[in-house]
Amino acid sequence: MNIIHTTTSLAPEFGGPVRIITAICLELAGLGNQVTLVYLDFGNDFGQSRLPSHENLHYVKCEVKFRAGMRPVWVPEYRSKLLDVISEKDNLVIHDNGIWLPYSGVLHNLAHKHNIPVITSIHGMLEPWPMRYGRIRKLAAWHIYQKNRLEKNVLLHATSNVEAENLRKLGLHLPIAVIPDGTIIPEQASLPKPERSSKKTMLFLSRIHPKKGLLNLVKAIDYLRPSDWKVVIAGYDENNYQSIVEKAVQDTGLKDYFTFVGPVDDEQKWGLYNSADLFILPTHSENFGIVIPEALAAETPVITTRGTPWKELIEYNCGWWVEPTVLDLIDSLENAFSLDDQQLKRMGKNGRMLVEEKYSWPAVAKGLNDVYQWMLKKGPKPENILF
Repeated sequence: MNIIHTTTSLAPEFGGPVRIITAICLELAGLGNQVTLVYLDFGNDFGQSRLPSHENLHYVKCEVKFRAGMRPVWVPEYRSKLLDVISEKDNLVIHDNGIWLPYSGVLHNLAHKHNIPVITSIHGMLEPWPMRYGRIRKLAAWHIYQKNRLEKNVLLHATSNVEAENLRKLGLHLPIAVIPDGTIIPEQASLPKPERSSKKTMLFLSRIHPKKGLLNLVKAIDYLRPSDWKVVIAGYDENNYQSIVEKAVQDTGLKDYFTFVGPVDDEQKWGLYNSADLFILPTHSENFGIVIPEALAAETPVITTRGTPWKELIEYNCGWWVEPTVLDLIDSLENAFSLDDQQLKRMGKNGRMLVEEKYSWPAVAKGLNDVYQWMLKKGPKPENILF
């Protein structure tokens, strides 16, 4: 097959979707498909684009001429470059990643004109919490153009049954392929060796954004003030939100508990996972949360919220899955703090087993590959497609 993936950016500041999309494209290329990844270039204000190499994976870069923060407004060459890619390929599927953006209308119009089937991965952007964040603007965009664009797809891609149910509640009745994201599963022996300190480490690694629930974490630590734990906060600061979190830490007298290390590269990331005794993502909403299986792959137990689809943390005894409230965070943290090193390590090994069984990238790519074949009427309907 020929597969075109489209996305906003491959710069690291754009978070988990960058790693997810590039990993999927790499695996699809490894299955023998010709994969083209069309992405936007925001210029030198952002980090170097993530461009993994494979002989069957090709990149098309479109320069953003005008943007509002991390939102592209004018990408004049997008139509011509996308048309060039479309016109030279047959047996073609387009997989769009993300919504709300002005240029995606160009993609859907071209696909419709050339009779090319489209699937869109929502990446959690239509979950209840993000829909409430900037509610008036999003509702206007939803009714003016976004719902109509999605309804022109052959189907949608959700990463969990919960996300699929939320799409149905928005009145989207086309088929939905439910396929989780995956994660790299490194050999435990290859992970960077941890530098142990006198205190146990709780790690947060994600975008520093209001959605991620960091102020709730500060309040929970303020209540508990554990004498033998510290909190490491890693990730890109979005719209200077880190200053708000740091002020909350300062105002509550918790400077000795929290360390902010900023964005980290892949080697540093795995070093942080491997040195942590506990991973925490107190988020209000995630369609998947790629950092959760990454932490589990490093044998680190996880605390996260029911704003994620990670009920399996309880089923596999590898973490805590709680309501996104301060009181529930306090309860789960008290439980975690009461465990000794061996108990935490056993939970970590359970988590690694879960990821190995269900969340490898080859399994995810195989699921998507079967969906593309069905879209092109070259294969049977996969069981993961809901009507």
